[in-house]
Amino acid sequence: MVSQEHVSANLTRAQIIDAVRYSANLQIRKDIPGLVAFISRWCPDTHTVVCRWGEMTFSLESVALLLNLPVTGNLNIQLSEDEEKMRAIFLAKSKNFVRKENEKCFYGWWVSQWFPNELEPSQKSSTLHVAAFLALWLSTDIFHDGSGKKEIRQELMMIAIRLAKDVVLPIGSLFLGSLYSYLDHLVADMRVSNGYMKVDSYVHVAFLQAWLWEHFEKYAMKPLPSLPASWGGSRIL
Repeated sequence: MVSQEHVSANLTRAQIIDAVRYSANLQIRKDIPGLVAFISRWCPDTHTVVCRWGEMTFSLESVALLLNLPVTGNLNIQLSEDEEKMRAIFLAKSKNFVRKENEKCFYGWWVSQWFPNELEPSQKSSTLHVAAFLALWLSTDIFHDGSGKKEIRQELMMIAIRLAKDVVLPIGSLFLGSLYSYLDHLVADMRVSNGYMKVDSYVHVAFLQAWLWEHFEKYAMKPLPSLPASWGGSRIL
């Protein structure tokens, strides 16, 4: 899809082309004990990590540099008449999903519905299909809420449609706000579990790990050789 010239041009104008490309190639080795120790110091009241030497927190600059997400622009998700029709198609398609006993992943079903093998390349790169892909990307790689439902939320469909139409939206700013919220919930869950219960929560671990490596030089692993620019220009790679 991204190899199609007009799709690449639209995503470039929307300032998300690099973020989309790196998402497909990012593999981060996670230091679970280190992450747990770091997250346990998160203070929901101040949205900072409290350390012996003071406080620190994530910034929009970190999001822009590591994830290549736009942090400026207006959150304009007012849909035109044509865009409302696209959203109606998404909602109608979603209603066809019937959860079976062993079928728990809405994402896989979404891909099978929008990108079957017999679909022509020109169809895959239509604005409707690009928006369908972006809705999936936003749900899985940017704003996964960890609810276990693995379903694409309606508000993300609206954002995906606007991005597919090359509109710049402050996705990075939304990501940072969601990160604060997820960390708040995660710390609350850790305290409730008191070390005796297993609690499933969600937080964007790849970003946290890369951010820690950048701020603590001796903690960081040796980076891999530079990858081709076509993989995305994000420093997180």
